Amino acid sequence: MEKVWRGIKLGFIEWIDTLTPQHYVKFIGTLIKIIFIFVIARVVIRIGNAIISNFFKRRQETRFSLDVKKANTIKALSKSILKYVVYFVAILVILPEFGIRTESIIATAGIGGLALGFGAQSLVKDVISGFFILFEDQYAVGDFVSIDNITGTVEEIGLRITKIRGFKGDLNIIPNGQVEKVTNYTRGNALAIVDVNIAYRSDIEKATHVMQKVADRYKSENDDIVEPPNVLGVVNFASNGINIRLVARTLPMKHWGVERELRKRIKQAFDNEGIELANTQKIVLESMEGRDVL
Repeated sequence: MEKVWRGIKLGFIEWIDTLTPQHYVKFIGTLIKIIFIFVIARVVIRIGNAIISNFFKRRQETRFSLDVKKANTIKALSKSILKYVVYFVAILVILPEFGIRTESIIATAGIGGLALGFGAQSLVKDVISGFFILFEDQYAVGDFVSIDNITGTVEEIGLRITKIRGFKGDLNIIPNGQVEKVTNYTRGNALAIVDVNIAYRSDIEKATHVMQKVADRYKSENDDIVEPPNVLGVVNFASNGINIRLVARTLPMKHWGVERELRKRIKQAFDNEGIELANTQKIVLESMEGRDVL
């Protein structure tokens, strides 16, 4: 291995020695052109993004404004398309600097054929899937979704990928071609479900009445609840108590907060009314022989 490395090193040194000042001038000139092209591309992208943002901002201020989520989705997609197009054009401009003629390639194969020729079938699949996601309105920027066991808020829908921000702040990047099953929690009202376990010796009718009273009072204070809450009654006999279920229809994404507040208020009301919750503790008795009997 050492001999191979030494041979490569000697060959590189000999190649350097064969270079003339004209080669260095040409190399530096080519490098400056490439850097200049990429700088221009970045400037074009920045200006284009500013124009796109300004356009959608003005649309939202008019009476013919788009839905906020759809506007954000189309805006992000437009910026993504702009970025890919500008970089693609920049690469086409740079290739001739390396002696590669792009005119004949594009004329014979076209842009789609060129992409496939470079082995970018997955890229084409992602792009096509992205257009179907938007066309079918499966989800939009700001929606809370679950895709392939990844749950979070959609931050961006690009030409090729979808970005989802999870509960812990983690950013998940999913290629659009891999999006097969989508669960959208934002479309339509949600259902808050509160299960309360009371002890077997507690009065079921009294507990049900207290839960309904608490839910009705909370409904009058919270506009997130869109339908009157309803105590369904006993849904299960657990080993440690009786399970009573309460449901309430809420606005999208508001059911978690409603559930938490209802649990707190029901616990406080049960304490005031002397209603005992189920005890989850396990008591172990030991016999004279040292064996567990319970």
